[in-house]
Amino acid sequence: MKKLGFNIVLLGMIASGKETQANILKKKYALKFIETGVYSRNLLKEKSKNGDWARRTAGKGKPLPTALMQKFLVKEINNKPKNKDLLFLGGPRLKPEAQLVKKILNKANQDFLVLYISLPDKEVYRRSLLRKEGNMKAIYKVFDTKKIIAVRIAWHKDQVGKTVKYFKGLNKLKIINGNQPILKVTKDILKEIEKYKN
Repeated sequence: MKKLGFNIVLLGMIASGKETQANILKKKYALKFIETGVYSRNLLKEKSKNGDWARRTAGKGKPLPTALMQKFLVKEINNKPKNKDLLFLGGPRLKPEAQLVKKILNKANQDFLVLYISLPDKEVYRRSLLRKEGNMKAIYKVFDTKKIIAVRIAWHKDQVGKTVKYFKGLNKLKIINGNQPILKVTKDILKEIEKYKN
């Protein structure tokens, strides 16, 4: 598998298929995942001071405290393998985290492209409630109630909206329509990656 020569930040609305697309990209390019969502979910289960802190915030539909996220990002970026590029999955979501990622990557002389998968609210509700059914991760059964989905959408638009604007201002952001079949979303993502490569 080939290295791209730059890192990818894959952001998107709740339930927009970020993990699905990331796993497809991993089969095509040499990528190391930095999964902020997995980190958050693991913290929610952890019996520790940080776990308690996470449950008081992320467990109630709010973001994980910036201090915890920054510590995680610094450690992960500094441990990047020589033969791989990084794929930031679902984060950095807050503007200070985005600025931190840019600062660390700049210092290491590394470039990045940001892809944001958009999705209308109606589809966010539909997909979020669907993943409570079947054999999806148990965490979703707690997380995705209508009330919490509403809190998460409002927070996402307000806070992640600032991050999206920040990346747009750097001329690093490409918006991908997530309200279409998986393969079509993949096709659009690959088109943007190839464009950026050239």
